[in-house]
Amino acid sequence: MLLQSDMGTNNVKAMKLLGSTTSEPFFQFLNQAIATIYEPPHLLKCTRNLFLKYDVQLESERLKSRLPVAKCEHTETLYKSDRDLPIHMLFKLTDTHLAPVTQCAMKVSLAAQVMSHTVAARLSTLVAYGKEQCHHSFCFHKK
Repeated sequence: MLLQSDMGTNNVKAMKLLGSTTSEPFFQFLNQAIATIYEPPHLLKCTRNLFLKYDVQLESERLKSRLPVAKCEHTETLYKSDRDLPIHMLFKLTDTHLAPVTQCAMKVSLAAQVMSHTVAARLSTLVAYGKEQCHHSFCFHKK
């Protein structure tokens, strides 16, 4: 059996009381193992919200000498430069995506669009062209 929940404090506490941990994400009930997971939509929103607050240090086997740092400001810069183009590549993004407030912060669709393959591919393209063709904040930081 599977138990899904959001990451509300009551649900997190209940999972802990039932014996579910990150190393063993299940508990026993009536001689049956119940697996516990957080719902993917909530994980996606949480990831986006944390990305809005914190930088992410990336690791790469391919780029051992240059470790990139992902920052929300990179996405914001990309969005602002894209909206000035006659044909938008990031046509789904709006100001609300990068500064969600109240109810918008709870919308999974907005989080999914910010964390999308399209946004990642556009950022990767700019980085691949090097410093002279991209904004300085997109470039890799030396180790």
